[in-house]
Amino acid sequence: MKRVLAMLLVMAVLVVAGTAAMAESDKIVIGAITDLTGNGSVLGTGCANGWTFAVEKINEEGGILGKEVELVIYDCQSDPQDALSCYERLVKVDGACIVLGPPFSNIGLALADTVDELGVPFFGLFGDPRCMLGENLDTLHPYMFLGQPSAYDAGLISGGYPHEVMGLTKAAILVTQDHSYNMTMAEAFQDYAEKAGVEITTVQYCSVNDTDLTLQLTAIASSGAEYLFDACNTNALAVATQQMYQMGIEMVHCGSLDFSSPFNELVDPAEAMQNIYFPYAIDMNADYLTDITAEFVERFGVEPTVKSWNSYDLTIIAKAAIEAAGSDDPAAIRDALETIEGVECLATDNFRMDPETHMPLGLAMCIYNLEGGEYSNMGTFFPEEW
Repeated sequence: MKRVLAMLLVMAVLVVAGTAAMAESDKIVIGAITDLTGNGSVLGTGCANGWTFAVEKINEEGGILGKEVELVIYDCQSDPQDALSCYERLVKVDGACIVLGPPFSNIGLALADTVDELGVPFFGLFGDPRCMLGENLDTLHPYMFLGQPSAYDAGLISGGYPHEVMGLTKAAILVTQDHSYNMTMAEAFQDYAEKAGVEITTVQYCSVNDTDLTLQLTAIASSGAEYLFDACNTNALAVATQQMYQMGIEMVHCGSLDFSSPFNELVDPAEAMQNIYFPYAIDMNADYLTDITAEFVERFGVEPTVKSWNSYDLTIIAKAAIEAAGSDDPAAIRDALETIEGVECLATDNFRMDPETHMPLGLAMCIYNLEGGEYSNMGTFFPEEW
């Protein structure tokens, strides 16, 4: 009887060992969440293409740690609850060791607590610092990471450019108060203005769906401002630009990243778009992007967007973190990502993470000028007075 029990025990151990061996995958799973069919699908599709392109290149070069990379992308339709379900499925069912996130701060804000609980890094483009640092910016979420300049950095760069390059000293602010990213941009510019000696002549508020901003623009025009810091979403930017032209208001107009294409297709006539300056994460026309852009177009049949290259970079940085960790253990990857530096990607040749904020250190941005519907790159910029 004892011999039978011993044999059964050995068999049980072998079964467990066999099951564990089967559980060890010969692939490294990277998850991704974005909007493919909802209101943000234009941005989301660009992200998906960037992730896919990067993983295909990584696998062509031998994968990560000698293993093939499997990319699993889920559509969250810009809905935080759907995004939460996607993240949980990637972690609990698909076995993702890191999850790449979308350019939507509402998603990052909604998932932060769950991400910390489940312990798999969520590395995204959600620019609101609260995604990483909590509501009061004083509590670090250990598994939340940002891979592009934050909304705070964008506010400093965009608002600082007219002051430091053009010598302007008086600014008005227009901000969509129901948009967390834009509110953070406006707060950053106010901090910069106080430190740099820029006079804020007035602060005007609007909502993302407003169609008439004449009252706010009248107050701005009469305030004595030399430039308008416009921290609004695409819709409000288009309304403000159109109505400024109709009202004969002429001043330097700077602010939101949403001045980028397709904004220039929403304002008519093209002459309404004058003296507009805004930050961009990468110079899309840089010579070093020529060949890789051609490869991208051949692969997907469309031009890459800035979100395509942002997402490509996220994947390259995630690869570096997994290699630094030496495994696909999420906790080890988290530790490696927190102190990662020296990563060469498209936006920079030295991506560095700040371990205290989980946001990039010192990433300059390109400043683009929009005149008559045409964009031109003014070069990279980061405020000296900061």
